[in-house]
Amino acid sequence: MAAWRWPFHGEKCVWTAEGAVPYLGKADYERMLDLAVALLESHQPDTLRQLIAQELLRALDGTVLITKDEEWTPSSGAVAAWHRDAPAPTELDDRTSQYVRAGYPFASHYAIRPNRGPRTAAQLAGDRVWPHSETASAMRRSFGTRHMLGLPLPDPHGSVRGFVVHRAGTDFDTQDLLYATRVQPLLSAAVAQYRLLTRWRQGGVPGTPTTPCGLTPRETAVLLTLAEGLPATAIARRLGVSVRTVHKHLQNLYRKLDTVDRLGAVLRAQELGLLTAPAPARSGGRGRARGMARGMVSPADSGC
Repeated sequence: MAAWRWPFHGEKCVWTAEGAVPYLGKADYERMLDLAVALLESHQPDTLRQLIAQELLRALDGTVLITKDEEWTPSSGAVAAWHRDAPAPTELDDRTSQYVRAGYPFASHYAIRPNRGPRTAAQLAGDRVWPHSETASAMRRSFGTRHMLGLPLPDPHGSVRGFVVHRAGTDFDTQDLLYATRVQPLLSAAVAQYRLLTRWRQGGVPGTPTTPCGLTPRETAVLLTLAEGLPATAIARRLGVSVRTVHKHLQNLYRKLDTVDRLGAVLRAQELGLLTAPAPARSGGRGRARGMARGMVSPADSGC
């Protein structure tokens, strides 16, 4: 049985036989819903990053947010810091970047544990050890902060990616950890959306992406995964949404592309220039399936 305890100052709790159990209030979930809507309506990958960064900084009362979306070595890997209300991240000096890339105390913890639950630096290093560590001293000098919260994201390849929130003042409490835990699935889906939109932009679409046939960014993401031949369950996992939501997006795709099934949607998208047509097949029908898997959004404008 869990230890009975009193709530911390400012913590929202319900009382049970085990004592105070923290919970998130209505306003917290409304913030997450607002973020989800904003992410789905965003057409720009960079806007997605800004929305995520500013929401985490505001919700967790952070001073600085570090994002990790690639593999780092002690001497290589882009490191940038988001500040509250900043329109873009700023680059860090070499010395601070080295400490950030080292990832103490999060890197060693998450590298050997499958549980990617949010943790504070004090939880992992110890309340007495963390404040006197070299990393804590470096962060105080660079950011004026004293505490860190690691918020990793699930990764099928075992890589450690995600966010680190830096805060001045008091340490993160159980309410902050609960929020971080609840927002993790949304962040995972947002990062998947960011990568898909980035692939779209890298296909050559200049400036602000258009919405051919009136497709939303999320419908475009579903179209990309559809072209890979993924079933609805796999698409749901890739995008971090429910299977029911995937089917809703598929219905919208069929309606907007004037088709009735998956293959028809992919072929119609290729005709309109939304997906690149596959190379000629060498072995009949199976070539078409492989061609679907190679479909990518092209830079061509469509005339829907």
